[in-house]
Amino acid sequence: MRCKNAVRFSLISTLLLATLHAQNPPADSPVGHWVAEHPSQGGVGSWWDFHPDGTLTMHIGAMVTLSFTRSGNTFTSPSGADSAPITVSFRVDNDTLHITAPNTPEQLFTRIGPSPSSADPLLGKWKPLPPATPSTDPNIAAQQKAMADAILVFSTDNTESVRIPFSNYEGAWDAATHTYHLNNQPICTFQRTGAKLILGQPPDSHKTETYIADSVL
Repeated sequence: MRCKNAVRFSLISTLLLATLHAQNPPADSPVGHWVAEHPSQGGVGSWWDFHPDGTLTMHIGAMVTLSFTRSGNTFTSPSGADSAPITVSFRVDNDTLHITAPNTPEQLFTRIGPSPSSADPLLGKWKPLPPATPSTDPNIAAQQKAMADAILVFSTDNTESVRIPFSNYEGAWDAATHTYHLNNQPICTFQRTGAKLILGQPPDSHKTETYIADSVL
């Protein structure tokens, strides 16, 4: 009986330590969401998800944060091009966000996670709800396809952050060797320095890129 209790206690202790380790990874661990410290001027860059199980996902796409102004059930954001700002109307029904912009069909989004504010339902993370039937307008259909995996985040500081992945790549990382690789790509090194993650670039890690914690995701 004592032997069985000892084995049971050992198993419980092991599981507890594993749980604590997952919740509080070492200071040099890359686990988390990371975004390029210096995306291109056009707002294109990469962001990474390092998972506790040793796998990772890299996304390449649009990553921008824009300030907007609100008035009632409308908000105005920069167009992202050399043109006038865009004003859209919105409404929130439970966990569905309806956005109507000029000359485009109504766009629907569903909430990701809990609402951060009961007083302001616009705040929080949203992902598109694809239409049951794609638009017959090729330009709108292309936009709907591009936005399929997008994430929109509305924050209390009146900013709208957007992540629109163009491509996704899977891979793995190794804590013992401080290395990572994308599938079918060379092995490169990583280094966690304080609040930044430095990733060596293929083929030999001589060139590096710096990433910071992604506050959006």
